[in-house]
Amino acid sequence: MKNKFVDFKVLATSLCCSVAMGLISFAFLKCLEYAADFRSFFPLCYMFLPVAGIVTAFVYKRIGGKSSMGNNIIIESANDGEKVPKRLASLTFIFTCITHLFGGSVGREGTAVQIGGSLTSNVADYLGFKNNDRSTIVLSGISSAFGSVFGTPFAGAFFGMEVCCVGRLSAGAVIPCFACSYLANFVTQLLGFKHERYAISSIPDFDARFLFVFLIAAVCLGLIGKLFALGIKYVKLAYSKIFKNYLLAAAVGAAIVSLLIFALGLNDFEGLSTWMQDTAFKGDAKWYDMPAKYLLTVLTLGAGFQGGEVTPMFDMGASFGSWFGGSCGFDPTFFAAIGFVCVFAAAINTPITAIVLGIEVFGASAAPYFVLAVLISFIVSGNTTIYPSQKFLTDKKLFGFKKK
Repeated sequence: MKNKFVDFKVLATSLCCSVAMGLISFAFLKCLEYAADFRSFFPLCYMFLPVAGIVTAFVYKRIGGKSSMGNNIIIESANDGEKVPKRLASLTFIFTCITHLFGGSVGREGTAVQIGGSLTSNVADYLGFKNNDRSTIVLSGISSAFGSVFGTPFAGAFFGMEVCCVGRLSAGAVIPCFACSYLANFVTQLLGFKHERYAISSIPDFDARFLFVFLIAAVCLGLIGKLFALGIKYVKLAYSKIFKNYLLAAAVGAAIVSLLIFALGLNDFEGLSTWMQDTAFKGDAKWYDMPAKYLLTVLTLGAGFQGGEVTPMFDMGASFGSWFGGSCGFDPTFFAAIGFVCVFAAAINTPITAIVLGIEVFGASAAPYFVLAVLISFIVSGNTTIYPSQKFLTDKKLFGFKKK
């Protein structure tokens, strides 16, 4: 028999897990707020990053097992039924908070997705779900995590269906992903957490000059996403080749981040740095904001610290877009919104999610521009990704798609 479009047991299990994910997201987001408050009270905490890096590396090496794969093990669990260590959720929660506490530049999405995927994967295994049913439950966990941690349940639903296989949506998971993303977000908001929201002041008049600047911006944003993914990859590779001792690699990598913060005065770029989005949508972004955040985030993640990548991508995209658009004489808020979605789409290869995210956060008035800019950035970034375990069902080419 063919698989049912909606299986009651799968849906019920997914919904129960999404309630738990909503609670966990609230606790996680509050912990990140407390970490930011601590850094404000004690701005020299970044000096202890090498200690935090050594402890993180030691714990993940000794007891983490496959937990060190991060989101990649979740993607493999959804795609191929890979078992996810039960300790993954608690490890990534604790050590992401430690990274934020001591000034590492990371986000929150990666941690939430690891928790949601770990929770649903292990619950599905415990209850005996197999194959497509198990995969659907894991995808719903990814959706509930993304939707609740960003307050974007519509985009969260698509993220769960799109992130594992580039070029395909998991249609069988539509109802569980939507239901779980909205339910988890409802729980998080019910507990009182408020997410950041921004608005586009105006949409520029469409003419040849605007089109030229718009296309240049979309290409540049795609390249930023590509360079972000490559930067993390090659920094990790460089540390592994240079240092044979993993603890020494972690210590040196963390020390470099600490020294950069001290030498260049990059305290403002620690943690989530959502102030960058605030300044971008006020039209006050500086040319050096994006490179500074890029450098600190790539070096933090490359040194093996735990945390997400999406919020830094939002920061970088919005900041560059606002500065570039404003420098060219256009409304910086419009180009900040374009940057917000394009770097995300380019580095994670989720164009539909990015378009939906733009509409959900900024409204439908700019939807045609989101579609065009995201597709350009998505194609320009090529087959690079921050998640090596993603399956590419298509080769991304500058002038179209070519099936493998």
